Amino acid sequence: MKNIGLMKNMTAIALTSALSFGANATFMTATSNGGFVMKDAGEFINLDGTLHADQTNDGTVKHAGVRWGGDGAYSSLVLEDFAPDIDALDTNYMLSALTHNNFRISAAFPWLTNADILGMIAFTSTNTGGIAAGFGNSTVADAFTANAMSDFDIGFTETFNTSTVAGCEPVDEDGVAGGATHTFVTNCDDYFDFSIDNPAPLPDTLPFAIPFYIDGSHYALTIFSSFDVDGSTVLPPGRIWTEEEKSTTLYTFARLSEIPEPSTLAILALGLLGFSLTKRKSEQ
Repeated sequence: MKNIGLMKNMTAIALTSALSFGANATFMTATSNGGFVMKDAGEFINLDGTLHADQTNDGTVKHAGVRWGGDGAYSSLVLEDFAPDIDALDTNYMLSALTHNNFRISAAFPWLTNADILGMIAFTSTNTGGIAAGFGNSTVADAFTANAMSDFDIGFTETFNTSTVAGCEPVDEDGVAGGATHTFVTNCDDYFDFSIDNPAPLPDTLPFAIPFYIDGSHYALTIFSSFDVDGSTVLPPGRIWTEEEKSTTLYTFARLSEIPEPSTLAILALGLLGFSLTKRKSEQ
């Protein structure tokens, strides 16, 4: 196989909210709506892997996934969206699942080198309040609406296949020079690096949190990713590895936590990456 640095420039509208609030057991509903809108190789597919009837490739039509390869052997990326009702605090709610089906493909066929994902999260609620101007701030965002655009740049590397794991070329584990090298599970695991460009004041890191003011109380809605279907382990910024001949799914979650006013500044100062206040991925 060839060793190619694939750049997947995943453009996401991370936050599009229209909040109309009243008293309800559900804090809000978060509806994720994303899809692949552009690619430079392969074919657009449905969730079940079949070809999408509309192969429009100009950034205007969303598709569940894209596959590349040929002669019955394909690799693919597939995005599935969800719309959970967030009705409990400190609980993980799945927003989306991005699956990389990593299979061996002949070098005779074109490889995907870039693709765009256009994604949106719409927040709706019957409670009073909305997205706040900041953490611990009682001012609600303009007209209960907020729009933000985030750019996800993902560099994907398809490694050379070797006869044994021992033959895999050493690669840094987390993408930071000077660190430990990756322990290969298959010959040879693929990997991708990602960076995020978020609009101010959201930080360019993962996870990230969105401030909410609901029914007179302050909250942080943390958006994060995990390889665990229950979101039990939060992925920090860094390199993502995927094994050969295997499907690897990256889940995106939302978790709502209340912020006690006296401790708001302390939490902000700590800059927690977990389930408090630092931020992660504005959409896919």
